[in-house]
Amino acid sequence: MKKITLILLFCAFIYQVNAQCTIDPFIQQHYEKDAKMLALREILMNPSDPDYNNPFVPSTRAVPYLEKLSAIYLNPSNDARIDSLFNEFQFHVNPVLDVSNFDELIHDGVEFFVNTNVSWVQPLKDTGISGNTELDNLLSQYQLVYEQHFDNTFNNITVFTFKTNYDVLNFRAIIPEFEVIQDILSVFPYSEYPIFGPPYTGISYVIYGSIIGPTAFAEVCDIRITENGIYEFFLAGGDCFAGCNVDESRYVTVSDDCSTATFSRTLSNENFELTNVSVYPNPASNHINIQGIDNIRTVEIHSILGKKMHVSLSNSQIDISRLKSGVYFLKITDNQNHSVIKKFVKK
Repeated sequence: MKKITLILLFCAFIYQVNAQCTIDPFIQQHYEKDAKMLALREILMNPSDPDYNNPFVPSTRAVPYLEKLSAIYLNPSNDARIDSLFNEFQFHVNPVLDVSNFDELIHDGVEFFVNTNVSWVQPLKDTGISGNTELDNLLSQYQLVYEQHFDNTFNNITVFTFKTNYDVLNFRAIIPEFEVIQDILSVFPYSEYPIFGPPYTGISYVIYGSIIGPTAFAEVCDIRITENGIYEFFLAGGDCFAGCNVDESRYVTVSDDCSTATFSRTLSNENFELTNVSVYPNPASNHINIQGIDNIRTVEIHSILGKKMHVSLSNSQIDISRLKSGVYFLKITDNQNHSVIKKFVKK
């Protein structure tokens, strides 16, 4: 009898501990999309994840993030620094800012190319419905709504952009479904914010670099999860379109049972070492040169749609002769893992 009683008490203890992880109504209302994006980041980082090829993010994958964000929001220790994360600073997850690999962007639509003479192109322009059953079914299934189109008369190609009404979709899993449709020449995931995401909307705040480094107003923010499960609330500023010169992070540790949320520290990290990097000529036809950096570790070129281009680097010079004309972004990383993004035009 005593043994049974102990087992029951143990089960009650486990239930009580687990029951502490609840979802606050404020977090449910204002941070459900954030939790889904955090879950999708987790999924996209692991090709072996069971939901890697699932177009939809299961609600169960977002629950742990909602619970931990709720624990931080409820702030059991009444730490004013934690309260400021949701009040003054209004941190939210940035769909693209925390991505080192552009293949892991969180997109909000698709962009596909089709020959302008295809019979269903004009109806799609006029009504948002093509009459192509396979295509229209996909647009309906993923709640993709006509956003815009562009006619390239030189190549006789029409580019369509459709955005989803869903909060979050895994477009890496959706793209192959469009690629098999006859007459679609190519298709890419589309993001309204291809590089640094939506702007920071909290209080006006200055991020300080080192004594000799720059200072800047916060321009973008993000919520990240470190490798050891600590929640990082990230701010960056200083010409973020070119890479952000300074950034600052606040760290909060949440216990497994959600009973405590501890503010760890505020850490600034100035990236002024790469602020003098430039590329020339710009615009360019065949080659671009990089100056202002000695120890280049990697270079990546991405199209305006976020598609990675394969290029070669030799003596700080990049061959771009095979790229199509247009606007591109060059991401340069040095041996200390500092990086900067530069925009250039291929003639």
